[in-house]
Amino acid sequence: MAVLSEALTQILIPTSALIGIGFALLQWLLVSKVKVSVDYGKKDGYKDKLIEDEEEGAENADAVIKCAEIQNAISVGATSFLFTQYKYLGIFMVAFAAVIFLFLGSVKGFSTQSEPCTYNPGNLCKPALANAMFSTIAFLLGALTSVLSGFLGMKIATYANARTTLEARKGVGKAFITAFRSGAVMGFLLAANGLLVLYVTINLFKLYYGDDWEGLYESITGYGLGGSSMALFGRVGGGIYTKAADVGADLVGKVEKNIPEDDPRNPAVIADNVGDNVGDIAGMGSDLFGSYAESSCAALFVASISSFGITHDYSAMSYP
Repeated sequence: MAVLSEALTQILIPTSALIGIGFALLQWLLVSKVKVSVDYGKKDGYKDKLIEDEEEGAENADAVIKCAEIQNAISVGATSFLFTQYKYLGIFMVAFAAVIFLFLGSVKGFSTQSEPCTYNPGNLCKPALANAMFSTIAFLLGALTSVLSGFLGMKIATYANARTTLEARKGVGKAFITAFRSGAVMGFLLAANGLLVLYVTINLFKLYYGDDWEGLYESITGYGLGGSSMALFGRVGGGIYTKAADVGADLVGKVEKNIPEDDPRNPAVIADNVGDNVGDIAGMGSDLFGSYAESSCAALFVASISSFGITHDYSAMSYP
């Protein structure tokens, strides 16, 4: 017997997601407490100048402005790379979605007739064509959520890196708190967005599927596949591609000019840091979301063909 009623479960899940989003926004707000002023004087973009009330003297002000310029260059480079990457990912998403639809729809010859359920032959389940269509939609939703998770993670990282550096001038503790809070933004947004989109998707699909939980949760597995597909390109493709710039920048600076790693005098360091943001942060965000969504969808599908799914116990089904 379920501990929670179905109505309470329907409230608890989206409430948890919204709390996660709210907590992430709170962490972002705390990170943004380091003062920012924006100068739109440049033709090719803008320059962030981080001005701290506590900073005094021309030398300190110059260091802060230089730090902000580096931050802006990294942010512009990482954003440009991701937008280029996402253009090609968009083509892949559409092509792979078409393949999924064709493969799943052709199982029963694009039948529009209801079929006996696989795990409960006494009941009729929705036709193969409907399962193909809804699985494709779930795949696209998972892919878009994965892309969004990676992009938001990258944006908060490029937003917080100079602020963490400035806080480090006041002590290791302040720098750690700023870095930890900025990382928490991606972590909580990733989990909360995934949970909220999955919850909304299941409830919208349920309007069509009704009591056919087998077909409903089988189509939902496309959500996890979409997240994992984007992780493949974001983590492996983008990460390896930009790692070449990372290693190249370090080697050239050390071998040719004998300057330290990540020294701003080496122009290739910007490419190095862009690679770190694209591969280690945006790629990792997509990768984490893919693992999170795939494991959740798999658990939901297993639950849907268990005794909980057969008896339509929604509260127990929602436990994963």
